[in-house]
Amino acid sequence: MVQEINESEYNILINKQINQVINLINLGNFQDALILGQSLEQSSENNPNVLNVMGMLTVKLGDHADAVRYFRKLVKIRPNCALSSYQLASSLNSTGQREAAISSYKQAIRNKRNYADAHYALGNVYGSVSDYKKAVTHYKEAIRIQPEFAAAYNNLGAALTKLGRQDEAMDSYHSATRIKPDYSEAYHNLAVMLNICGKNEQAIVTCLKSIEINPNFADAYYSLGVIFGALGNNEEAIRSFERGLKLVPDHIDTNAGFFYASGKEVPGWHIPMMNDDPRNQAYKRALETTITEDTQVLEIGAGSGLLAMIAAQSGTNKKITTCEMTPVIASVAKEIIELNGFGNSVEVLAKASKDISIGEDLTDKADLIVSEVISNEFLGEGVLDTVEDAKKRLLAPGGRMIPESGCIMINLVGGEAIGKKLYIGDVLGFNLEPFNKIKPRKISIDQQMNSVELFTNDAIAFQFNFQEQDQFPREVKTLELKLQKTGKCFGIIQWVLLRLVDEIIFENHPVKQVAESAWYPMFYPFYKPLNLTKNQVIQIRATHNRTSVNFTLIAIDGVPFQ
Repeated sequence: MVQEINESEYNILINKQINQVINLINLGNFQDALILGQSLEQSSENNPNVLNVMGMLTVKLGDHADAVRYFRKLVKIRPNCALSSYQLASSLNSTGQREAAISSYKQAIRNKRNYADAHYALGNVYGSVSDYKKAVTHYKEAIRIQPEFAAAYNNLGAALTKLGRQDEAMDSYHSATRIKPDYSEAYHNLAVMLNICGKNEQAIVTCLKSIEINPNFADAYYSLGVIFGALGNNEEAIRSFERGLKLVPDHIDTNAGFFYASGKEVPGWHIPMMNDDPRNQAYKRALETTITEDTQVLEIGAGSGLLAMIAAQSGTNKKITTCEMTPVIASVAKEIIELNGFGNSVEVLAKASKDISIGEDLTDKADLIVSEVISNEFLGEGVLDTVEDAKKRLLAPGGRMIPESGCIMINLVGGEAIGKKLYIGDVLGFNLEPFNKIKPRKISIDQQMNSVELFTNDAIAFQFNFQEQDQFPREVKTLELKLQKTGKCFGIIQWVLLRLVDEIIFENHPVKQVAESAWYPMFYPFYKPLNLTKNQVIQIRATHNRTSVNFTLIAIDGVPFQ
């Protein structure tokens, strides 16, 4: 026999079950709450309390479309309930139904005067559809009703920013942080505005405050990077972007900022250099020839970490140390080394070799120092300073250098193809020769010169013995080159020859090289082409100041060149 219960008892039972659903929601047990709630829905389809709790539950579950269904029913039952209209509006907004959401928020405000939350939410919707004037109106109304409404001040600042009202925006952000001192987002927005207004130092302090409050705020790290970039502090910009990417690796703006900033730090020649197979192979042979199981290796200029990994493969039992002065390159080198399984055998120091100290960075002096800090004109990366310091402080007695020595080589150059790159004359019947007066005195041409003509025997301009010399003074000398052929000459060509170890040589010779090198020959064009004759003697003044080299034609067969 089924015992009947009266309406009062039934309502008590329903309310008890509703409370159970609410308790399960509060505990985060949404699935059990859903099972019980669906059972309630079947037995009390139009019960406003059931509809309300099911609407709240589906919001928690992220099913906003279902929440709209529940709240629509609720609003029909309770048309004058401000909260129900507000809940419906929020769910409509979450499903992208902006116009319907605006209408429902307005209904909530009609049902309840001075509804600050509804004005705030309505401001957010207007902001999302770029109607910033209406957004400002509703944010201000929310603040009028609730003067300590920090979020409304923050979002008001954002809307005012869009309208170009910068001073008012900053005032709003300041108000938000005054009301809520731990408001990380408001500090971040204020920092962005300070940066826009050119107050970069204040912007940094403010952005750091945002990060101090919320160390996991990826957007703040992005903005901090932008601000450091505006101040010209590219290193700190990169560091900030990197921190942001650790939090959100696919953050579009931060990735863009990182690549832009790191691009400033990393010259474009790094990629061609890493792909330079002739040079890579030469260095590989040199390292394999030199390294034994007891060799302590120091690499100067890690780059990609390639040479350090080759060294680690070459048989030493001791840990390889490589240093890199550019932090972003050092970081990537470490990543590459770990990726290739050499993290335990290679240590990357993010510092210049001049900052390395024995006892702190290195346990002992190195038995072998290997480096590639050489430019296509040989001296451009400060190799002489680096070698002098490294030999004095970091190389063990009897230790070896790779490369052992190097030469700056020259020749006179001609050929129709190269002439068009070094000299301008008649173009379409117009004489453009005066332009040669202002052309660069030194040119790098990044392609193999298949049609280059060399007029003399290859000559050594300067020679540097890294293994034997401890110091490399400035030099000025006169070179005499005897012509081996007759023809039109456009200037001087210069390249690099390195003796890595023993008979292992790398040379980016403009004609003899088998494959193109990332070290391109340098050209020192004459003011005008010269018609030269076999057996003529050309005198050239060659100079270097330890960081750059220069060549000047001074005489032909003893006659000064004008």
